[in-house]
Amino acid sequence: MPMKSGDRIPGGLTVIITLIILCACALIGTLVLQGQDIEVSTLFNGEDEKNILSIKDYHSSQPTATAFQPISAITSQPTLLAPTATVMAPINPTATPLPLPSPTPAEIEIPASHYISGVFGLQQLTTLDCEARSAVDWARYFGVSIDEVEFIDKIPLSDDPEIGFVGDINGAMGQLPPDSYGVYPPPIAAILREYGLNATAVSNFTYEDLQREIANDRPVIVWIVNLPFEIEPDVYTASNGNTVPVAPFEHTWIVSGYNLSTVTVVDSEWTYNVKLETFLERWAVFDNRAIILQD
Repeated sequence: MPMKSGDRIPGGLTVIITLIILCACALIGTLVLQGQDIEVSTLFNGEDEKNILSIKDYHSSQPTATAFQPISAITSQPTLLAPTATVMAPINPTATPLPLPSPTPAEIEIPASHYISGVFGLQQLTTLDCEARSAVDWARYFGVSIDEVEFIDKIPLSDDPEIGFVGDINGAMGQLPPDSYGVYPPPIAAILREYGLNATAVSNFTYEDLQREIANDRPVIVWIVNLPFEIEPDVYTASNGNTVPVAPFEHTWIVSGYNLSTVTVVDSEWTYNVKLETFLERWAVFDNRAIILQD
């Protein structure tokens, strides 16, 4: 029977309607959760032509999903970066190597023996002119020709043999200053320098130094006690206060060679060998005085 306005809905019907509404709400909620796109008016308008799509129909209507295929990883081989070394130009210009310094005389190796050819002497003009004779013969070896008489005239006179000739050049042999005696290296070297030779007077010159001079083909004038006379060393003080070693038969030789046991000397017109021990003993009396040629 139709209900009239103002009639109350029976209690049982109210419960049924309420349950229907609740079920409809639950169904809508479920469909929403399943992601369905539904018009709510279809449920309440009762339009039969619009059916609710089931879950199965929904999925069948969707495009087939292609399973995710990960892009295959490109396995790259590590490339070893070997940097090419670049030769850098030097900041400073290339330095030219400096020549090695020439060895000093003390560094030159001394040979066991050496002899200088071309050294010879002439006979003395007077009894005590041995220093002048040796000087002139020594200069000749180095290419300088000197007249001995001219050379003798240049030697100053003094009672000090370091300054000039002591006594008379024609005097007797075997005397001591201030009698007729001789002259030492400094005045003789000074005269030789007048002729362009770099002659140098030395004392306390070692035998090794002498050997080096000979090994370099430079003969040396030495002051010794002459053979075969006894060695009688003494000390003399000149008027100027200078004190020097002296001995009878003071003499000069030119050393032109040596070996392990002898020394070769030029004595005026003679050339001969002297035992090394004898040479060193007679040279030491005058403190190893000598004249050498310096470069």
